[in-house]
Amino acid sequence: MNPRSLIKYLLVTQFFISSFLSQLQAGGINLYEISSTDTRLASAGWSARAEDPSTVFTNPAGMTRLCDKQLELGLQAIFAHVHFDPDSQTNVKGSDGQADIWLPSGSFFYVHPLTEKLTVGCGSLGYFGADLVYNHGWVGRYYVQKVLMEALSFVPAAAYRINDQWSVGAGVNVMYGFFKQRAAVHNILDQLPDGYFNLHDYRFGCGGVFGILYEPTCHTRFGIQYLTPVKINFQDKPKFHNIGPLLERLLEDVGVIGSTAKVHICVPQSVMLSAYHDLNACWSLMGNLGWQQWSNFERVIFSLADLNSRTLTSKVKYQDTWHVALGAECRYNCNVLLSGGIAYDSSAISNSQRSLDFPVGEQWRIGTGVRWSITENLALDFSSELQWQGDLSCDVNKGPLVGHVSGTFKETYILFFNSNLTYVF
Repeated sequence: MNPRSLIKYLLVTQFFISSFLSQLQAGGINLYEISSTDTRLASAGWSARAEDPSTVFTNPAGMTRLCDKQLELGLQAIFAHVHFDPDSQTNVKGSDGQADIWLPSGSFFYVHPLTEKLTVGCGSLGYFGADLVYNHGWVGRYYVQKVLMEALSFVPAAAYRINDQWSVGAGVNVMYGFFKQRAAVHNILDQLPDGYFNLHDYRFGCGGVFGILYEPTCHTRFGIQYLTPVKINFQDKPKFHNIGPLLERLLEDVGVIGSTAKVHICVPQSVMLSAYHDLNACWSLMGNLGWQQWSNFERVIFSLADLNSRTLTSKVKYQDTWHVALGAECRYNCNVLLSGGIAYDSSAISNSQRSLDFPVGEQWRIGTGVRWSITENLALDFSSELQWQGDLSCDVNKGPLVGHVSGTFKETYILFFNSNLTYVF
């Protein structure tokens, strides 16, 4: 198989993966691991590096730095460790909450210079969502058994080089969102085993991504990326299964059965300021300072907490987050580039507001990896990263039907393993 045929085969395979599996993660938060480069550097230099086609999303202005047509294909394996250990305050019988999971993911980016000043590109990726699947008999089953809230982004973009120092870029962030949730129902009136209800819907949302790149010298550059908020309005009628006749009649009388549940998701807007500098021929340093507006994140919890309630929903308050990252690259030789980085993100939710379906807190990232240039046109990139959140306390008590669930998510973390192929035409 010749190189061009191999590229076409990999492109079709990867596009299928990225389109149907998106970028899943446990817990839920915005992710920076959209490419192997961002994984091995823990996102450091996010909007200033502009060294590969993933700049279509991280800073579309950076596309003006890329020579010739370039294609980047990425595959990713994610392992998420989520384990809830209930304490003595929990009054619901059941097992610990175990939601460990392996998830596949992928991305692709393509950049095409049209003139010396104008460049266009496109990309497919996922950077937002949550995916948790607990064992059905765990103590928090009346709050959540399964939740999937994901968004796959397709981003067409264009960039223009104003002069040798300044470039600007913009893109459209078209999101296709998936929402699914399942929770157990306490059949207390009929004295029967648990029933359950589920909801699911699929919707589109749209936003924008904008970038500026400033290069004062050939060894130093600064970049800024702005992501607009994206609103996705899900809705579905909850479907109840295996509930007793007395409970079913009561839910019909109060209007829960047959009603439409609306889920308005607002993917947060964010700003990322980055810097990149070549110290010498071997070493480069880079860093980030970022902000995400999680205080405008609209998120509801679905549970049957009160037999007299006419709704299944309750709201949770979130808070804005701050991000900082530092990274370094070492050119071992003309073909091998070694990288490492560390990053910190503040928590999007306080301990008192943390819910069982959204176990997130402060995040530390440590990444490392290598880029191997096989030929002048073909490069492979391998990376790994640990996202550590540690112990996360959680205490929820929404009503007699769901019970009081208190405890700790023990040693919560996510592992990322990325591989990328970049081809220059």
